[in-house]
Amino acid sequence: MGLGSPQQRLVLAVLLLAEGRVVGGEQLMDALWGQARPRTAANVLRTYISRLRAVLRADVVVSVGDGYALRAGTCDVAELRMLYGEGRWAEALALWQGEPLAGLGGDYAEAQRARLNEQRLAALEHRLGQDLDEGKHAEVIVELSTLAAEHPTRERLRGLLMLALYRAGRQAEAIGVYTDTRKLLADELGVDPSPELAELYQQIISADPALGRAPARPRAAAASAARHVPRQLPADVADFTGRESEVEAMVSALRPGQTSALVVCAVAGAGGVGKTALAVHVAHRLAGDYPDGQLFVDLRGSGSQPLEVELVLGSLLRALGLEEAPEEPAERAALYRSVLADRRMLVVLDNAAGVGQVRPLLPGSATCGVLVTSRARLIGLSGARQVDLEVLGPVAALRLFTRIVGEQRAEAERGAAMDLVAACGFLPLAIRIAAARLAARPNWSVAGMRDRLSDERRRLSELRAGDLAIEATFALGYEQLDEAHARAFRLLAVPNSADVSLRAAAALLDLPEQEAEAVCEALVDVSMLESLSPGRYRFHDLLRVFARSRVDPADADAALERLLDYSAAAVASRFRSLFPGDLRAELLPTGECQDDFDPAEADALLSVVRQAATRKHADRYRLAWIVDMLTDVAPESAAFRHTLDLLVARAADEPRAEGMARYVRSTLSSTDREARRSDVLAAIDLARGDHYVTAVATASLGVHAYDDGDYQASVELIRRGVDIFAGSGDRGAQALWLGLLARSLAAADEPGQAVEAARSAYRLHAELGGGTPRHPWAPYQLAFTLQAVGSLGEALRMYATAVTGFREIGELDWIGTATTRMADIHLTLGDHARALELAEQGLAALREVDDEHWQGKALMILGQALTATGQQERGHACYTEALEIFDRLSLPEAEDVRALMAAVNA
Repeated sequence: MGLGSPQQRLVLAVLLLAEGRVVGGEQLMDALWGQARPRTAANVLRTYISRLRAVLRADVVVSVGDGYALRAGTCDVAELRMLYGEGRWAEALALWQGEPLAGLGGDYAEAQRARLNEQRLAALEHRLGQDLDEGKHAEVIVELSTLAAEHPTRERLRGLLMLALYRAGRQAEAIGVYTDTRKLLADELGVDPSPELAELYQQIISADPALGRAPARPRAAAASAARHVPRQLPADVADFTGRESEVEAMVSALRPGQTSALVVCAVAGAGGVGKTALAVHVAHRLAGDYPDGQLFVDLRGSGSQPLEVELVLGSLLRALGLEEAPEEPAERAALYRSVLADRRMLVVLDNAAGVGQVRPLLPGSATCGVLVTSRARLIGLSGARQVDLEVLGPVAALRLFTRIVGEQRAEAERGAAMDLVAACGFLPLAIRIAAARLAARPNWSVAGMRDRLSDERRRLSELRAGDLAIEATFALGYEQLDEAHARAFRLLAVPNSADVSLRAAAALLDLPEQEAEAVCEALVDVSMLESLSPGRYRFHDLLRVFARSRVDPADADAALERLLDYSAAAVASRFRSLFPGDLRAELLPTGECQDDFDPAEADALLSVVRQAATRKHADRYRLAWIVDMLTDVAPESAAFRHTLDLLVARAADEPRAEGMARYVRSTLSSTDREARRSDVLAAIDLARGDHYVTAVATASLGVHAYDDGDYQASVELIRRGVDIFAGSGDRGAQALWLGLLARSLAAADEPGQAVEAARSAYRLHAELGGGTPRHPWAPYQLAFTLQAVGSLGEALRMYATAVTGFREIGELDWIGTATTRMADIHLTLGDHARALELAEQGLAALREVDDEHWQGKALMILGQALTATGQQERGHACYTEALEIFDRLSLPEAEDVRALMAAVNA
């Protein structure tokens, strides 16, 4: 049944949750739009109701007064409530099908989702409590461990986990859960565990009989002397560290009697991540549960010649006491299964090449358990419990390092030790090698070893100790790739960005997007690449270093150039859609691009620009041009300043490129005023003959004159820039700067000319946008001029339109600026409550983007609104913070704040 758009489905959800009660139109509109309700909200709501009636019938969705109700059908929430009331928790939980209100956004949906999820958690706690009462403590430990990890501060879950562990005979672990909980609550919330949890802890440490305890696991009868009992496990790693949740989940899954089918745990992960160490550690924990023995075989799957299955079967049969084995592989496999049919045996298949190598080695009996490790995820292994092993967390990584080098040495240089494990990418094998080298050299400092690893060019060669070497470990996986995947592995490591999108990967590889995705996913499957979310890929730090060591410099340059070509075209495409008629996008040629640039990719693109800027024959003018457009299609961040500083430095012998880079840097709000002015003057001097930079830098000097209070000079300079743009046919830039000219005219006491210029700019924006301005700059600039000449009502409407537009394109800084200006108007109109509300909103946005100048303005308006509503102390605090900002930035608004403070104190 097609229920329409997410908002239409949200209307139905609100009515369903009302369970037949009438829901008013206002309540429905609040649920749909909150405070961002459009002017046409009532009409849109009626449209949604009409469409729902067409699907559900008119007698189902009925009008009652000014609201609506559902008069037929049932809501599963009502059934849930009934089952909750009767204590039928398992039945209630069976009704849950994924996330409630999935696909629906907005504050209402989020609040309802949170409420329903809380009910589900409470039901889970009740059901788990029932399971414990019925003696199912062993069965619920895994589920409780997972839930406690997902909700670490939920004490009821922690208490149930403690009780389950205690009743399963794991008292020390139960005590450990309490200790961890107490530390977590203190660190995160600054509180102690509840009295109930503390009391349970006391009962556990005193072995209170009231808690009950599970009967001891029956010991298996002694194995027949006639049977071989192989004990092939390698020694457990003495300094095994971390992996607590993985260990517990695997141990719980592999304990005999948990299921009627064979249990297989398949551990996958990159080379050096600790798969074998984990498997061996878990196997030793389980050895007592498998009294008939433990088999272990290295299948050599990461090498060029994995072991043949028939050879492995012969070896395993000999370990089981059979001197002769059938020649036929199928007969060997059948005999192997027969021998294990009535035995309780654990089989560890380490370093598997793939499912085809593993499947014939699986026992046929549920009395056995199997642990498999592989670099590739063994997805085709039916029913296997998949364990995807990641690198260690920082705390566990430092703990491993400490256990190898010694606590005293690690504590003496704790900061250097953390830097060192980070340089190892928190990869266990790399940490083990670095720590082993230090342990063998007592006179070496941790800081010295850290410094050796800080140089990317020698990092892999430093991570070598005895027969352990990171480079050799990675090479095993790399050498198994075919040429297409090996090429992709090398080229994807070229950009300096933390990760790459699928589109960026397609550009780097020079492949269609669908083919690029297939290649990337294949690399993910064999743990040579990571994918934390669909369409995004990244390398482990050390794997990136390894990949770069294998790439040809010419291939790297070509890949980076393809990525820049694609990015420039995508940025230009988005720029044209926002600023139609602005010829900036046409300054340099770009290829065709059907994709609009995603502003979330800005920092990644800037890192690539910085990387390209350091190349010997880089086109730095083009790089500065890309950044110039990027400033108008993505929110400003510190990466913009870092990138432009590098471009200015690298373009010192290229006047045109340096001029462009200096101009773009002058537009950043994070740069102080004098530095911006200096960059504009330098840009004019350096970019002689460059029409665009000359025009825009000249007009920018007019903005500086405005900031200095020289409004006539501001008008003259901006008008000169506007004339240059008009003469060159750059109507988009002409419209933009006409709006700024209007501001200067208003300040120069030319209200008539100001409004005329502002409306001309708006009309030009509308013409270029096909009837409606594409970018919220147009209504914002008109609003500013109308505010300056006293047309406050129309100014407010234009600001509101601008805020909506800025929100759609994610321009948080301009949302903050426009909202603050609206607060100023309400202050002028005497609506202090609304002024206070808007000033708070504006300040929050401006703090997030770290725009200190406008934070000061918002604080000044907020202080006035607070003072006017009788909150003098808080208002004084806002004035004080604003004054500190303006004084530090040497801004003239400081005197305005002092005057306001003096007026309050008078």
